[in-house]
Amino acid sequence: MIRLILFGVFMLCCVVILCSINQRDLINLMGEFSKFDWVIYIGCWAILPVFLFPAGILAIGGGAILGFWEALICAMIGVGINSAIMYFIARYFSGAFDTAKFERIKNKFCKDEFSLIILLRLIPIVPYNVVNYMAGALRFDFVKFIIAGVLGKFISAVLFINLGSNIANYKSYEFWLALALVVAMGLVAFWVRKILNRRVG
Repeated sequence: MIRLILFGVFMLCCVVILCSINQRDLINLMGEFSKFDWVIYIGCWAILPVFLFPAGILAIGGGAILGFWEALICAMIGVGINSAIMYFIARYFSGAFDTAKFERIKNKFCKDEFSLIILLRLIPIVPYNVVNYMAGALRFDFVKFIIAGVLGKFISAVLFINLGSNIANYKSYEFWLALALVVAMGLVAFWVRKILNRRVG
């Protein structure tokens, strides 16, 4: 229940902060870097999650600033780069990670590494950053991890970026539908997590 409340607080903070930003000032600021905005956004995806920066904020912010399609393409490229960086960091420092729970989930539900990464990416309450580090610490097959990671992240990225792209029009039907879809995803993830915790321990 605490995690569900925290997810709700996180979503509320994202919406309030981005709605309070002056859209004209934001457009003017991005106009100064319009030739490099996609490079900057990919760079943010590649680097910030290494330091446990929330991926949801990056997705919503990208949708608000770049629009849906550009943000989605850049986010997927950034996810691939960042996943590789975090994978090799964790692989090098594998002794510093407690991987016992991930091992139990793998042995009980998804012995195939590809399926496990897809599952964990589809449960956004399992932090994006943690999945990357655990895959490296457990020495998953790198190619399988990258492909599964990008594919699994696609659905949540679509929902969060769609929310961001509609956030300037927070009184519109499209915004509230996008918000409802993100909340629904969070509720489903919370329910699945409870089942996993009950069965895995």
